[in-house]
Amino acid sequence: MTAKTAECRWCGMRLQGKPYSMGGNAYHPRTGERAKINHYGGFVCSKTCDRRSSLALEQSMPGHGIEQTKLSCYAEAALERNWA
Repeated sequence: MTAKTAECRWCGMRLQGKPYSMGGNAYHPRTGERAKINHYGGFVCSKTCDRRSSLALEQSMPGHGIEQTKLSCYAEAALERNWA
């Protein structure tokens, strides 16, 4: 079954708007601000969720490993641009 509303990629918070896969924008329910898009795709509700979701995905990539504790330079740069 596909999601009918947008949600945060890390914590699962329901956002207002369509799911990332359907295009369009999503908005934070409390602040009304537009949700940011993670470096690897998907909406995130906070900088913390953005960092955690990127790191979790990178840990599952070949050549990275579960013991990785820092983001790649590209994901880190995207995170800083996203939340500047």
